[in-house]
Amino acid sequence: MDPTVPRSHGKFHKGIGYYEFLSQIHQVCKPCSYLEIGVGTGATLGLAECRAVAIDPKFQFRGNPFRGRAETHLFQMTSDEFFARHELANFLPDGIGFAFLDGLHHFEYLLRDFVNTERYSRTEAVVALHDCCPINTEMAKREPARRTDIVTRQWWTGDVWKLLPILRDFRPDLEVSVLDCSPTGLVLVRGLDPGSKTLLRSYDEIIAIYADIDLVDFGIKRLRNEFSTIDSRSVFEPDALKKFLARRS
Repeated sequence: MDPTVPRSHGKFHKGIGYYEFLSQIHQVCKPCSYLEIGVGTGATLGLAECRAVAIDPKFQFRGNPFRGRAETHLFQMTSDEFFARHELANFLPDGIGFAFLDGLHHFEYLLRDFVNTERYSRTEAVVALHDCCPINTEMAKREPARRTDIVTRQWWTGDVWKLLPILRDFRPDLEVSVLDCSPTGLVLVRGLDPGSKTLLRSYDEIIAIYADIDLVDFGIKRLRNEFSTIDSRSVFEPDALKKFLARRS
């Protein structure tokens, strides 16, 4: 997703742009390390000032996404391949302080990415999930087919919205916050437990439940009602963001 898309195009999410909000997290939290899955042009990777690991099957960097960081480890492969072949702790020995997951927009891929990310995360880490709050059902289809909504047709979220009910039902111990960041929301997950095996043990069950459900079946109004958004502007200023990220409901 292009972070330069004008906010006025948003039909539902009217908050701060996700790129700007991610930038504020970096500036306020100063994470010790950063993981990004689904790097694309490198725009969001360029926000990180700390040691970073970036994973994408096809990098398409524009400009310089490295910012003078002493260490940036690039892996041009799928995230599944990376976690099968490499030990992330070799590159981020202090654990993950902040992660942004924006890989292939199929829910089972994001679920695996989250499981693998949590395994290496610090307990105080923040994991951000992109595109979990589609504006309409067209952009939430499994494949990015032609869409009739002219204004939003450039956005494809796939079915990663399913992570919201999955995490609620299978990991109620996690703190999951849905922000109204344009254009397709931003989900922040906190209270991580690197030792948890719940999602891994339940993986086949989760796939069986959600594989054949699309957003038309689930209902976009139901999704909005069950996972209401937080006003991103209300938690954007540095002091407010610090309190928000430290708070547990």
